Amino acid sequence: MPTRSTRLCIYRRRPRATPTSPRSPPARRSVRHCCPHSPSRSGDWGLRSGHSRWALVTLVLASLATPVRACEISDTKFSAAWKAILTCDHPLCSGGVAYSRPADVTPCDIWHDIQARIHTDLRGGGVLILGEIHDNARHHRLRAAVLDSGILPLPQPPAIVFEQFRTDHQPAIDAFMALPKEGRTLDAFFKAVEWDKSGWSKYDYKPLFEAVLAAGLPIYAGDAPRNVIRNAAKEGAASIPPEEQKRLGLDVPQSDLLNDASLTEIEASHCDMMPKSAFGGMAFAQRVRDATLADVTLKARDKHGSAIVIAGNGHGRSDRGVPWYLRQRAPALKVVTVALVEVEAGKTDPEAYVPRDPDGKPAADAVIFTPRAERGDPCEAFRKPLKAPAADPKN
Repeated sequence: MPTRSTRLCIYRRRPRATPTSPRSPPARRSVRHCCPHSPSRSGDWGLRSGHSRWALVTLVLASLATPVRACEISDTKFSAAWKAILTCDHPLCSGGVAYSRPADVTPCDIWHDIQARIHTDLRGGGVLILGEIHDNARHHRLRAAVLDSGILPLPQPPAIVFEQFRTDHQPAIDAFMALPKEGRTLDAFFKAVEWDKSGWSKYDYKPLFEAVLAAGLPIYAGDAPRNVIRNAAKEGAASIPPEEQKRLGLDVPQSDLLNDASLTEIEASHCDMMPKSAFGGMAFAQRVRDATLADVTLKARDKHGSAIVIAGNGHGRSDRGVPWYLRQRAPALKVVTVALVEVEAGKTDPEAYVPRDPDGKPAADAVIFTPRAERGDPCEAFRKPLKAPAADPKN
């Protein structure tokens, strides 16, 4: 349990007073007056194709801030869930940074800002990408709280697209969704998608799926089939027919810098045991997965008016992930990406956690700081020398 309550606020930097324009500190305002609860004040939070606006919303520890800048935290169902899930001893826990926000909006706390802006984006027919680290159960609980927070009473419920299901799962999902409401239970859903046979079953997605089913959201399988991914990794672009490459946006090359960044990330995920030059096929397979997620998202959005994507933080990167393919095919589409990142001991600079493109621009619209999941060293198995085969007892 945390030893003290630490809260992060976001605020718009005030202009510095000059000798010719003295002013006294303004009175502290309540959340009611400074938080954007209505879509009319929320503005456009999405990044369009040019990534034209990059105004950082500075974070301040409420416990260290001056009275003028400190926030009065209002308690709502969403903010209470946020704090219960994300609070920890690290000073950044339960806070975040947001980019490309209108300069005239001064929210009091990050959760109200995000809640209002998600609602505005979905009402405007946009796409919301909620990232994750797969084995962090808090990430799944937080996104369940987003779906359960009252932000979804829209004219038409948004579709929800999952990385966790391959497109060849869609017939089984459709059959499940066609069941009477009383038959659409979590156990029935897991059985329909053969959840226990998937590698995802070792992670605790139960709260998230319960929230999706309770909200009655249309479910879409977003990942490419296994054979498509496998062939892409082995054969590269030759595995995808030219007309399909063009339809998915795979015929448009990404820059050398983006390709190199992708290879570097894959190399690191394999504990630097092989040079990144060995991962070209795997990098193309990642592109196929991102392009497929984008393709399904566009179909879901066109049918249901808006869409939410549930996927790993890498897929949500605005520089080379799913948003890149959405921009190729629908340049005017509003896309908002939220990355959930784990805090690290001794690392207290918020900017150090922000994913960035090769030019140094943030590759997410918002970054939320969460406690770390307890896990062992994932590279330990790679470092162990291969054991010699046991001697044949017959010899």
